[in-house]
Amino acid sequence: MPVRVTVALMLGVMLGFESTARADVAALIQDGAEVKKVVGDCKFTEGPAYSPKGFLVFSDIPNSRIVRVEEDGKASDFMKPSGKSNGLMFDAAGHLYVCQGEARRVVRVGGVDGKIEVLCDQFEGKKLNSPNDLALDFTGGLYFTDPRYGSEEGREQSVMGVYYVDADGKTTRVIDSLKRPNGVLVAAAGQQLIVAEPDKREVWVYPITAPGKIGGGKLIYTGDATLDGGGPDGMALDSEGRIYCTYNSVVVLSPSGELIGRIPVPEHPANCKFGGPDNKTLFITARTSLYSLAMNVDGAPFAAKGPRPTPQVSRRDRSIPVRLVADEKPVAATEKKVGDITLKVPADWKDQPPANRLRLAQFAIPAITGDKDPGELVISFFEGDGGGVDPNLKRWNDQFTGENKKIKLAQGESPQGTYYFSDVSGTYLKPIGPPIAGKKEPTPDYRSLGVILQVKGKGNYFLRLTGPDRTIAAAAEKLRQSFGGDEKKEQAYEIK
Repeated sequence: MPVRVTVALMLGVMLGFESTARADVAALIQDGAEVKKVVGDCKFTEGPAYSPKGFLVFSDIPNSRIVRVEEDGKASDFMKPSGKSNGLMFDAAGHLYVCQGEARRVVRVGGVDGKIEVLCDQFEGKKLNSPNDLALDFTGGLYFTDPRYGSEEGREQSVMGVYYVDADGKTTRVIDSLKRPNGVLVAAAGQQLIVAEPDKREVWVYPITAPGKIGGGKLIYTGDATLDGGGPDGMALDSEGRIYCTYNSVVVLSPSGELIGRIPVPEHPANCKFGGPDNKTLFITARTSLYSLAMNVDGAPFAAKGPRPTPQVSRRDRSIPVRLVADEKPVAATEKKVGDITLKVPADWKDQPPANRLRLAQFAIPAITGDKDPGELVISFFEGDGGGVDPNLKRWNDQFTGENKKIKLAQGESPQGTYYFSDVSGTYLKPIGPPIAGKKEPTPDYRSLGVILQVKGKGNYFLRLTGPDRTIAAAAEKLRQSFGGDEKKEQAYEIK
């Protein structure tokens, strides 16, 4: 039976919420929206996560499976057995990060090939307790909680902690003072870590001083013993920093922990996350079912990427059978000859007529969920050095501005020649109108990936992929694959 928004407001009146809190929680939910059941008949649901490819997954823990749900509500097994997975999260590139409670490890499932790789299964030579929930930061790292519920048999860790896996796969313990940490979020643009302490009904916030470096914690909310009961379990963030915590209901807090209101759910919720085509649907896993609620506010954006497995744990552990059963297959690529180079172009990159005579080819890159604009890949060629490597890299750098501007340069080798790779993000000075007019519009949260590919005896080919930050981050690996680049073999480069 759907729970209407009016029920949420009536509940607020009955419980004595202030009128401003009632107005705030109502404003977050689409007028007339209902809490709707999407999938039922599960044993215990957890870990909803929305993919940039347009589908949702969640864990059905006792059945040891991850369920995939399409936009039309059709459900199928995505991974079974799943190692009794719990928390799940996608990055912008479509990789899925999984806490496998029974398998006692955290893994990454490749967004293209479905390869399952272990990120962490031990700390200081001892097995993890039972990884529960996880959150990606904005530097390629991942935080996860490691409590233990039920039997203590086989437990090796002395504490139930919070851990950090950095971009290169190294694991450190960052919190060891909580009794049984559960839900975890990275908030405030990567500057805060929010952790649930369900045994005490508490929500804690910690400053992130550097990747994997945590300052002293502050208690920002304690649930009401009668109204909220035990919890919180899993949590979610919206784009304005509000915190959605699963107690008896979904408790909505301000970024600093003030109570905004409660959203009732037909079953006791365990976790929640935003998703949907416009990122404005709150998905809630609650006991035997998955529910959804249309919102006026959108969810926090995808992190660009998570950590890579270290050589020591980058393996497929066949002692714990985990089988991907989804129909995810590598996106088909076709070879396209552009001058003297050959590109492997993904099927979803739309070939377009060149906009001017300086372009040999151009492609439209589909926007990921949450981005309005697509990306654009432009290929050009100039005989000789085309003005030189460093001047062109500097020119690309100068097209971005702002305090959040970031630049990363690298040099690598591909079968088609030496290449230089530029990764610049920030506020893009986007050209408007004909180039001769020289008009530019500052466009925040943009990114550009530029490649200078040196073809021996021919000249320099220029590949430039530009668009919204998350869309471009999601396409980075495909861009390298298109001309034969390999990020793992690249070396840092500096403009001389």
